[in-house]
Amino acid sequence: MSSVSFINNLSPEKVLNNPSTDEDSGSEHLSVKKQVTAWCSSSDGEFEHKPSIALKAKRTLRRRRKLEKETKQLVKQEELKRLHKAQAIQRQLEEVEERQRALEINGVKLERELRGESDSGTQDETQLLHEWFELVLEKNKLVRYESELLIIAQELELEDHQRRLEQKLREKMAIDDSLKDERELNEEHEIFTEMMKVIEERDKLVSSLEEQRLKEKAEDQHFESFILSKGYQLTRT
Repeated sequence: MSSVSFINNLSPEKVLNNPSTDEDSGSEHLSVKKQVTAWCSSSDGEFEHKPSIALKAKRTLRRRRKLEKETKQLVKQEELKRLHKAQAIQRQLEEVEERQRALEINGVKLERELRGESDSGTQDETQLLHEWFELVLEKNKLVRYESELLIIAQELELEDHQRRLEQKLREKMAIDDSLKDERELNEEHEIFTEMMKVIEERDKLVSSLEEQRLKEKAEDQHFESFILSKGYQLTRT
């Protein structure tokens, strides 16, 4: 029963013209009182329910914003870690390059002495050969180490690319599919496909790096065996 109906039922005209007895009138008033009480209770429940829904939505939005903020902070921290790794790799590459230049200079000097073209005086040929073998081994290790650093740098770059794609995909998927048009759905699919390709490339790099290390280990063992067969003792580093 609406509030308008209650007001009409309680109008003076209806009360004065009501032919019912006092008992009936009392019963009617009692019924009206119950109805008014029920209507007020229902209205109170309705008003109480609406703030509850709004409060729940507000809390949900607050939690979502907090989660988004924490996610962005985590992404930023991961980016900084990758940046520091990349900077460390760059410094190591510079050190390798500097060491290689020094080995090149020393190698040229040793070769000249072995050919008897050096003016630095005579030196035992066996000792010169020993130094030259040691130099070749160190040079090979530096070349391989440089190659590994480049692979690691490439893998780090792919990792950064993958994380950025994951973030974009996460933002796309946060929107309900029913609210997306065909273009947006296609973009989401393209991001996912590209991300899978990046993951596959990373896996290939890791596998190739492991294969390269095994191959280099076998080559080192073969070269060291050859040197030892010639009677030269290598210095372990």
